[in-house]
Formats: sequence, C-alpha cells, structure tokens
Amino acid sequence: MRTVGHIITSAGVGMLSYWRYRSGPAAWASFFAGWLIDIDHVFDYVRAHGWKPNWARFNEAAHEHYSGKLYLLLHSYELLALFFFFFKGPKRQPYRVGVTVSILTHLLLDQKCNPGRKASTYFLTQRIRNRFDAGKLLKG
Repeated sequence: MRTVGHIITSAGVGMLSYWRYRSGPAAWASFFAGWLIDIDHVFDYVRAHGWKPNWARFNEAAHEHYSGKLYLLLHSYELLALFFFFFKGPKRQPYRVGVTVSILTHLLLDQKCNPGRKASTYFLTQRIRNRFDAGKLLKG
C-alpha cells in the first residue's frame, strides 16, 4: 500500500483511539506509528541505489528487485508483539492499544496490497533466516 493509504488508515485508527481513550497524545502516537514505520524503506532504498536521491525509484518501492535483498526491519510482527508486551500498565493502555492496532493495520494492509510477497515475509525472523534474500521471500 502507498503512503497516502497508510496515512488515511492511520488517521482513522488515531480518531478511534481518541474516541475510545480521550487521549490526544495517544491518538497522535497511533496516527504517526501507523505510517512512520515506512521509514525503513529508506534503508532498503539506500542499500539498492546508494545515497543518490531519485524520487521515481524511491516511489517505485521495489528496491528488492535491484539489490536482491528485502530488509524492511520495522515491518515485523515480532516487533509489534514486543511493543505490545512492553507497554503494559493502565497509563500506557491508550498507547498500547492505539499504536498496536495502527501498526497491525499497516502490516495487514501491506500483506493484502503486496500479493507478490509471501505471508511469512512480514516476520523479521523469517527474513533473517533467509538472509534477507528477496528471491526466497517473494512469490514466484
């Protein structure tokens, strides 16, 4: 899914978070968490193309086809689970729920909108096990 789609869905999750918990900071955290995890695409871009800025290449979001590697370190169910388990307690509950739902929504939408990737691609342990080899992580 493109960044605009993640921004829209994250705004929805942020609004639901605010409606449920009446916490502006937690709602903003939910909003930003849901699309800022895409910052990891910068790492993949640099690994594939170097530091030379090229918006068309960056927007293509297919850096693994150039480098043969698929890192996307923040696109990970394991990191989502770690966040969920570490942010315990009643004061953190609005953040825990909102951010978790926002990131989960991001990952599920990416899975749905990127049919060329195996479902296991969104597990960091799977990418590490396959040494980030795009050929083993992508379908066909």
